[in-house]
Amino acid sequence: MTPVVIDDPVSSMDSCVLFIVSTLVREMVGVCFNNAEYREQEREVQGDYIKQIFILTHNVYFHREITYNQASRYHCVSFYVINKASNNSTIKHCVRQCISKPTEQENFNPVQNSYAALWGEYREVDTVIPLMNVIRRILEYYFMQLCGYDGVNIRKRVLDEHRDKFVETPAEGLPDYTKYHLATAMLSYINANSVGFSDGLNYVDDCTDITLYKDVFKLIFEALEQEQHYKMMMGEEQ
Repeated sequence: MTPVVIDDPVSSMDSCVLFIVSTLVREMVGVCFNNAEYREQEREVQGDYIKQIFILTHNVYFHREITYNQASRYHCVSFYVINKASNNSTIKHCVRQCISKPTEQENFNPVQNSYAALWGEYREVDTVIPLMNVIRRILEYYFMQLCGYDGVNIRKRVLDEHRDKFVETPAEGLPDYTKYHLATAMLSYINANSVGFSDGLNYVDDCTDITLYKDVFKLIFEALEQEQHYKMMMGEEQ
């Protein structure tokens, strides 16, 4: 079997050629991946096929075309960023702690669009003011710009039609409206602070539970039947 090195094949090509080259490279990656799957199953691969493939590029569009849905293949795919400063090159292996399995590591793609970068920030943030800003931007972009909701019907769908998801009623005692009120605040926050920043008077960080905020954020996606998208962006879908 043969290793293959592809060094920046689209540096001076137009978008049509980029698409064609990307398709051919993806086919080669597919062959290499199939061989990796065979080796995982302790099955011998017969013939002169691709054993390893190394792809080098500084074109972000080409990179996105050939790396779509590859980050989850941690057992046979790796991402690296090569930087050069003062005539010295450094190589960074792009791995991080796995969200669903904290004791393990996972790949991450170093080239992201701004929406994917928001989700990356959401996973890392640990204080409420930046968390609420990230939540607002995700809700605005996904549900209002992509899904076509407006501020009124999204609140009606979440808070009225799926009220039971946010109100916990114990066997004995009064209903707990904490998540309901927090969901109300998140949805009211959409478009309310699009310009400027919080003055610090709305929140006291020491009194907030970040986990509760994130639980409610996830419930909003479930109420709007977008749990699959949530899992995909959180890296929970493998």
